[in-house]
Amino acid sequence: MNATPVQSGYDTSPMSVKDWVITMILLAIPVVGIVMLIIWIVSSTGNINRRNYCLASLVIAAIAIVLVIIFAVFFGGMAALMSTQQGA
Repeated sequence: MNATPVQSGYDTSPMSVKDWVITMILLAIPVVGIVMLIIWIVSSTGNINRRNYCLASLVIAAIAIVLVIIFAVFFGGMAALMSTQQGA
């Protein structure tokens, strides 16, 4: 019995090194990378390995952005609090 569901329309064959290099080069280009990331995530065809990689990259980027915002608010608030106490 196969425990993994069959994903219709997706290419499940392993990607070659050349395919990974092209993927990483495209994702490194600032605007093109974001567009391609979204295209590969929402596409109903293409390689499932590339789709999963792009989805994982997007999740990690979102977590990093949230952490940066939290730290900026926390340390910004601490700096503001310290500067008001120095003037008193």
